Amino acid sequence: MTITLQGLLAADTGRLESVARRWDRLAQTLDDAVEDLGRDTRELANHWPAGPSSQAAQDKSADLRLQLGNGQVHCAAIAWTIREFALDVAHYQGQVREVVAEAQSRGLRIDLASGTITAPIAVAATQSLVDGYAQHLGELVAGINDRDRRAAELLADHTFREEFVPGTEEPQYSEVHILALANWTDGSQTDYWKNQHSLLQDRAIAEHPEIIGAAAGIPPEDRDTANRILLRRAKDELLAARERQQDLHDGAMNRAQLDLDRRLAAITALEERSAGRYLLSYAPGAEDQAELTKR
Repeated sequence: MTITLQGLLAADTGRLESVARRWDRLAQTLDDAVEDLGRDTRELANHWPAGPSSQAAQDKSADLRLQLGNGQVHCAAIAWTIREFALDVAHYQGQVREVVAEAQSRGLRIDLASGTITAPIAVAATQSLVDGYAQHLGELVAGINDRDRRAAELLADHTFREEFVPGTEEPQYSEVHILALANWTDGSQTDYWKNQHSLLQDRAIAEHPEIIGAAAGIPPEDRDTANRILLRRAKDELLAARERQQDLHDGAMNRAQLDLDRRLAAITALEERSAGRYLLSYAPGAEDQAELTKR
């Protein structure tokens, strides 16, 4: 269906955003399901270690996580597409209003239903001026229709019949993109992260917690997980260094041990402060500067 000038101005971007939020919630539900399934079946191999049924159960769990995550990716892509289209609509609405206001300020009459522009006899306006405004409005209408077609194509790529079941293909991990996240805008980080398979998010958090933990555009729960990995690593390294110092000096206190104890005390204090809160930023050695927020 072609979008007319009148239809563009009447479009409800708030409703589009509301639809996008519903798809976001569905994507988050599937993402949570992947996490829950992984947590609840993590010890399956230990409790049921051998036999064909055991292997089948483990394989089924892995396949379900892949399928749920692949479904989540489609839902997130739909939400992103609708939200981007809503932004396009708002942009073109603003452009049209500016053109209409300018034309009317020069005494021209605009019929929004037909998109025609006329000049009263009393107005000294040339036909080329009228044609210029009409052409500009036509270009804007053509522009939003182009965005509409692009959005429809993208939605078709992620829309399936009710009986469709996501496949178990392994998602592709891009370390280049993860490393580049540190230099992206918050909005770009958010868009990228939402469109990633849950298992890829888990891998990125585990392999590059220093990047994920510092990315302001990534959800707080994922930043918290990444920063707590950094915190645990720092604590483990300090404990190991403390043990080496004790062995080296037969338990006698020295300056290095005192420094290690101060660092360990700072980490313990941060662990206590962060209980029940999100740890949004953390740098080893700067425990007092860590950023916390309520869950």
